[in-house]
Amino acid sequence: MIKIEQANVEDTPAIVAFQLAMALETEELRLDPPMVQQGVNAVFNDPGKGFYLVARDGNKLISSLMITYEWSDWRAKTVWWIQSLYVLPEYRQQGVFRQMFDWLS
Repeated sequence: MIKIEQANVEDTPAIVAFQLAMALETEELRLDPPMVQQGVNAVFNDPGKGFYLVARDGNKLISSLMITYEWSDWRAKTVWWIQSLYVLPEYRQQGVFRQMFDWLS
């Protein structure tokens, strides 16, 4: 059974690995792992930047996404942006993102 929850700092290695894989897969871009690690750490160290959501299948981390915040003058409120979504290939097309999105709703 897949469980959706807010990520914790112990999830950092998997989130970094997901970001490296996503950049390579979608843009053929090899990111600098220490820089990505620094970026992920920054989110955990400063909740004002956003937060990560993860999906687990048992103890296996299978997906992550990042929520960042932006002030909208059009709506006079803060809006959330979904960024950095990655789902392990073997779990794609199985509704993992839908479950994550529903959790956010």
